[in-house]
Formats: sequence, structure tokens, C-alpha cells
Amino acid sequence: MQTQQHSLVLCRKQEADTVNKQCKMCGKVVTFTDTTIRRHNANGKYIYQFAIYKCPKNHSWNKKLGIYKSFSEHVDPESIVPTEFETVPENKKISISLDDNIYEWIEITISEVDGHFRLDRTLSDQIEGISRSAISQKIKAGTILLNNCLTKPSQRLSLHDKITIKVN
Repeated sequence: MQTQQHSLVLCRKQEADTVNKQCKMCGKVVTFTDTTIRRHNANGKYIYQFAIYKCPKNHSWNKKLGIYKSFSEHVDPESIVPTEFETVPENKKISISLDDNIYEWIEITISEVDGHFRLDRTLSDQIEGISRSAISQKIKAGTILLNNCLTKPSQRLSLHDKITIKVN
């Protein structure tokens, strides 16, 4: 039996976001606009991601988007980034045929994440012909694993996560 391998790039389509907020430099409530520039800070244990917003007078405000764990040991980047996987195009879904006995496992590696994505919702969006409730049942039954571990359907996906699906 063979393993079918895919790579996913998960990105939310975003337009310029605006927030009405007190500008400390202007001294009044103004509209801050998202510049779509992202900043990352690290303190050794965690990596913080921020979105940079600007007011009409070009004063900046940083909105915290997420906190990620950093690696505890030095890791070779080439061992993390999959190069042999086929990236799934943005408007195409993965086709899984449960009748064929060609593949026993399907591995999906997350190669890029921009936003928050749930495991069950992402799989139902990316896999053709399977509902979100059916995916949730498979996750609870253990036929869909995240990083070779049992998980819950609402688990958020992160960069370099590996989703393993047992076909038969």
C-alpha cells in the first residue's frame, strides 16, 4: 500500500481591515487601517505575531494576532519544510476515493498558515465529497490523526502540522 502526500497553504483572503481606536499621538478616536504588514517578536519560549495598523497621520498601533511556541532545540529548516509534496492549488480540492485500494493513507502537511483554521473545517473545505460531521466522526474514531496523535475536531492547525487520514 502507498501513501498519498499533499501540502496545503492556508490563507484567509483579507481586505484592508479598519478599527476605530483612540490614537495616543493624535489625542482622539481615529480610524486605524491594516497595512497587511506582520511583525514577529520572540522571547526564547514564544513567538508573538502582530498586525501593524496606521492612523491617517501615520501613527502606528500593533494588534496581537497570535502566540506560537518556539523550538526548544535547534532544528534544521530543511528537515521541517516538505519539498517533495504536491501543493494543493487554492481553488482545487483533494479527491479521495474510498473504493480504490491504491492508497492506504493520505498525508497532508501544512506548509503555510495565515489566520486561524480548525482541523474539521479545513478538511471539509479541502477534501471533495465528505461532510464536516463525517470528518468529525473520523477524528473522534481515530482514523484522522494530527501529528500522529488523537485530537479533537476543533483543534487549530499550525505551520508544519501533519494530518494523516486512513482511507480504508
